[in-house]
Amino acid sequence: MALSYRLPRTRRLTHGGFVLARQRRLLPLLWGALTGVVVAALAISAYVLFAPEAESVRQLAEVRRAHAKLAQEADENRLAARMASARASELERQINTLNENLRQAQDELAFFRKTQDSKR
Repeated sequence: MALSYRLPRTRRLTHGGFVLARQRRLLPLLWGALTGVVVAALAISAYVLFAPEAESVRQLAEVRRAHAKLAQEADENRLAARMASARASELERQINTLNENLRQAQDELAFFRKTQDSKR
């Protein structure tokens, strides 16, 4: 019968187990540390890249609020100007009517004065 060069089962378990256990404990730790470093680098780069954009978004919102307020004031001023123009045209019409009435009254007064002067 031939001699076997294989190690007995118990000897293979203890010898191989210590080596595998040591590698398994270190490998997940390295992967975890690498993942943590990558996540931290991504977070820092995202903050550096998007922090100025967040400020510009805030400024844009502020400008939009100011624009809406100014647009509302402009609409109110336009309405007030239209009302003032309408009031002015109405007053002008009334003045023209009163001037016409005054001319008629002056014509009648002139006629009555002529008739009274002719009677004397």
